[in-house]
Amino acid sequence: MDDDRTRIALLGDAEADVRLRMALELGQARVVDAAGPLVARFGVEPDFGVRETLTWAVLRMRDTAMPMVRHALDDPRWIARLQATHTLSKLGDPADGTRLLPLVADPVASVASRAWWAVAQCGDPEVVPALVAQLGRGSAEDRNSLYVALGHFGADAVPEVVGALRHGATATVRRHAADVLGGLGSPLAEPAAVALVEALSDDDGDVRVGGLSALGYLRSPAVWAVIEDTVAHSDPRLRLLAGRLLERRPSAVVVRRGVASGEIPSTLADLDDPEARLGPPPMSWPEPDPSLVTLEGGPWKSGLVVPLARQVEVGRPRWLARGDVPAEVLDAVGAAALEQALADGLPEGVAGRVAAGAVEQFVHETVLLEQCSVVEPGRLVKDLLVGTEVHVVDFAGREVGRATV
Repeated sequence: MDDDRTRIALLGDAEADVRLRMALELGQARVVDAAGPLVARFGVEPDFGVRETLTWAVLRMRDTAMPMVRHALDDPRWIARLQATHTLSKLGDPADGTRLLPLVADPVASVASRAWWAVAQCGDPEVVPALVAQLGRGSAEDRNSLYVALGHFGADAVPEVVGALRHGATATVRRHAADVLGGLGSPLAEPAAVALVEALSDDDGDVRVGGLSALGYLRSPAVWAVIEDTVAHSDPRLRLLAGRLLERRPSAVVVRRGVASGEIPSTLADLDDPEARLGPPPMSWPEPDPSLVTLEGGPWKSGLVVPLARQVEVGRPRWLARGDVPAEVLDAVGAAALEQALADGLPEGVAGRVAAGAVEQFVHETVLLEQCSVVEPGRLVKDLLVGTEVHVVDFAGREVGRATV
């Protein structure tokens, strides 16, 4: 029991290797008393490898730990929500679909992206409208995650995605919808053929290209008649793409000749689903205020402003670098942690390590460059700057000089 208490206490050690070993040993032994402390680390653990081990450990004591994991879905700390969602995705319990639904629209994109994958693993098609409402959100990697998640629902996703293609508020949403339909391909996306042909007349050139590309994954002869006709389109990108698609036209497809430009063949119209015209409710994800952070130097500066402004917005750091934290603040954090550890009956040596770990955790929570990145949770903020020659000069809410805990 004393060994288990020590292992639990050292989940907060300053060294990541020690924290990982403690989580591994507690999981191997299925120490149920450790379930709470393991889940509690979800919200404060900065190291990606340790977080993965925490998930592995709690899954080995799931009867005790899962209620705590589900409770962590409502944690105000984004990293706790992220790890709880990731953990539940490993189970794929259909009952978790509704629990995870609010996380699909989480304000932190990395949390939302993980929730898309998690609800897909749960398999309840009732979540499809919520997923479709996220089309166009985030980075290219985020959008690919949503593409994969919607692909799990196959034909059940098509009507909602068609609605987004027709009525998406932005070109990014409509292009993403076209990409999803192309990924579903034939036969699942055949009912989307009319909407994809309509997309060839979209005001946005990227949407037109996305629609034509998606048509190339269908097998209807009428679709290929439209593609063949598009070789003469006024948009040079469509002409080029149509030619390339025709080079790999399925040999089994026999094209019906004589389809006029812009005409939707009746054979396609028969596939159309009027209900798909409704579309999902509009959503928006405003960019953070770039004035939250001040950068200088390097050609990558413009690309880092938004991720770092988001970090300030979500992480609410107090200091820029580790050395900016006043020594008296760190001393106070360490002293309080040491006093509590000794009061809990831990040996002096272990208590000292716990205190050092508390100081390190405080740094990771309050220092911008030491925080876990909200846009790349596997890295710290300072890692995003390596090799860019970009430096953070200032940020909103930064503290300088003396401060209190």
